[in-house]
Amino acid sequence: MAFKGQLESTKEELGHLEGREQNRYWQIKLSKMRLLIGGEGMLYKIFWGMATFAMLFPLMFFAGYYRRKYGLAKSKRLKKDEACEFDVNAYKNFTDIYPGCFYSPFTKGYELELFKQCEITGPSLEIGIGDGYFSSLLFKARGQKLTYGADLIYETLKSAKKYNHCENYLVMDACEIPLPDNSLQTVIMNNLIHHLPDRVMVLDEVMRVLKKGGKFIFTDETLGWGTFTWEQLLLKKLKLGALAEKILKFKLKLFAQKLLVDEGYYDKKGEEGKFVVSRKINFVSKTSMYLSSLFEFLNLKQGQPTREEMLRWLKLFGLGQKLNGCLNDIIEYCWQKDRDLCAEEGYALEFFELEKIAGGILLETYLSADACYVCPKCKQALIVQDNAYSCNSCKLDFPLVEGIPVFISYQQKLKGFTSYLEKKSSEESKAYIT
Repeated sequence: MAFKGQLESTKEELGHLEGREQNRYWQIKLSKMRLLIGGEGMLYKIFWGMATFAMLFPLMFFAGYYRRKYGLAKSKRLKKDEACEFDVNAYKNFTDIYPGCFYSPFTKGYELELFKQCEITGPSLEIGIGDGYFSSLLFKARGQKLTYGADLIYETLKSAKKYNHCENYLVMDACEIPLPDNSLQTVIMNNLIHHLPDRVMVLDEVMRVLKKGGKFIFTDETLGWGTFTWEQLLLKKLKLGALAEKILKFKLKLFAQKLLVDEGYYDKKGEEGKFVVSRKINFVSKTSMYLSSLFEFLNLKQGQPTREEMLRWLKLFGLGQKLNGCLNDIIEYCWQKDRDLCAEEGYALEFFELEKIAGGILLETYLSADACYVCPKCKQALIVQDNAYSCNSCKLDFPLVEGIPVFISYQQKLKGFTSYLEKKSSEESKAYIT
């Protein structure tokens, strides 16, 4: 049964990417490199600096108000049996790198604790490793290494290498995994699948590379991610539901993502016989999502755009300690109450373990290969020559850039892609926050 506030719809997903937008993230990266002067551009920096300053004062007002409503005094009166089963301080791993934010520390801290409860065995792959910070916390605590750490964007992978928690790093598209059939025991994906153009294709690819009994462990967003935000709730209260839905669809297009309408989506997909849902946890309640939208509205660009600007302003006015104190108290209360609130009022995110039940064996062709990679397009074994992987069948070459293979089958269609790789490979790695 759909929770209160869920849209009535026969569609399984809300939002879509049109054909010309399938490679949108690469187009964004490449267009930025062409248009911005001096790396980011002075006008660009001035704009975001002023925007951050303008938002800072309402941010402080709401932080003080909701601290009084949901904060420390109320939190400390919770009974022990109501406390969250996870480490209540896990969100503090992310507060310093997401200053002035609620959503990122709350959700990433929660996801980290959920992933820690899982058995993650190798060979393993993380899709969307980003700058590597999240999974480095997960795997270094276990004394493990990921077999493969993958991302679509080269420069974030270059940054991720500093954590040294993966045996191999590779650039790839989640819809075209360059690994053999039935070769992995675990695939993980943290808060990414809703950004990808085709969930069905991604699920098929993940199930193809997993062995029988292998696990796909990931988080996904429900419609609550869009409908539980402050502006959506306000517009609906003002009887402007049609405008609210238009704004939601615009946000989906802006952030190049889809949201689930049907919370039973993966159960239905499991009926096709490829996998079963072995674990499912709902998290980020309506209350938590509403608060997230208030304190995350500065995050208007890809990655974490306001970190440097926020740190400067908070330091200048001496507001950092006060703001973090308010947010810490609010997050602690929501963290402890989130599971109960999800059951009462609905939720924005879901955590899944899908177990592959279909059969399959690893082909003998790949068992003795030094590098277990296949062509992302045709899935034939690749050969290494001239500092690149090559597919004889598709006549495609995949470059090795500073030891990182770039398995993008459509790279010829990305204008400026080669220049981008050359530029980023010559630059020092940066501390990307994604």
